[in-house]
Amino acid sequence: MFRKILVPTDGSPLSDTAGRAAVTLARGCGAEIVALSIAQMLPLSAVSADDPAGPAAAERGRALDLAAQRAGRIADMAGAAGVQHSVVTSAASPEHEEIIRVAEESNCDLIFMATHGQGGLTRLIAGRVPQLVLAYSPLPVMLYRGSVMPA
Repeated sequence: MFRKILVPTDGSPLSDTAGRAAVTLARGCGAEIVALSIAQMLPLSAVSADDPAGPAAAERGRALDLAAQRAGRIADMAGAAGVQHSVVTSAASPEHEEIIRVAEESNCDLIFMATHGQGGLTRLIAGRVPQLVLAYSPLPVMLYRGSVMPA
């Protein structure tokens, strides 16, 4: 059925729940998981107008570390289930294009993601990312629409 499944995560509870569902699917069909998290970068003006290089580099490093932690949670779920996995982090944007690019470069044959991410305004913005992935991906996309389940 599927050999390699890309699982983008933003670290939201629903994204983690979708990750668990993706791991269950991967275990059932003998697929590998590629966990992806894209760093949420602050605009340069929000970091520092006086010394953009120092604070901007530090902010980028923190954002990438956080992205690695988010993707690492999905990888940990896969490892605990005995599913082969890898982790990819990125700071590229727009997010939907980066998700599709990573899926293609990683030779994935499915993108499995939550229908929306964080709550509030971020949810409205992040909910657009799955819509754009669905619209532009040449690969099959499975959207997880459900409630947050306990770990």
